[in-house]
Amino acid sequence: MKETLKNHLFFSYLSEEQMDKIMVYIEKLDLQAGETLFAEGDEGDYVCFIISGSLEVVKLTTWQNFTTVIATLHEGYCIGEMTLIDHAPRSATIRADENTQLAILTQKAFDVMISTEPELGVNILKGVAQTLSDNLRATTDKLADEVAA
Repeated sequence: MKETLKNHLFFSYLSEEQMDKIMVYIEKLDLQAGETLFAEGDEGDYVCFIISGSLEVVKLTTWQNFTTVIATLHEGYCIGEMTLIDHAPRSATIRADENTQLAILTQKAFDVMISTEPELGVNILKGVAQTLSDNLRATTDKLADEVAA
């Protein structure tokens, strides 16, 4: 699992030694196809990294009150990174598109890491910022394409 996580943008600022340290804080979770990881509006207290399989991002629309799949995420993506920063409710529902293996970093483990390993925490925060920045750029590009169409 460590080798797969090293390829996540989220962990791109970590040294090999720091990767070893963070593995103590990582939990594993297996989802079956169709199983919901969390629902839009749920409280968030962990971030997930896709090790294998895929997850659908399902969003409730603000008009006509129906849901739509807005993305399918595969190995190399993370879900729930915003909760480490803003502690806001989940912004979408996430469900397994197929059998999926996840690595999980809880908010509690992240907080312990920041207090006991400040440099590790800072490097994780850099990864969070990079991930959020990349996601915002992709969303902006997609929105521009939709507006232009």
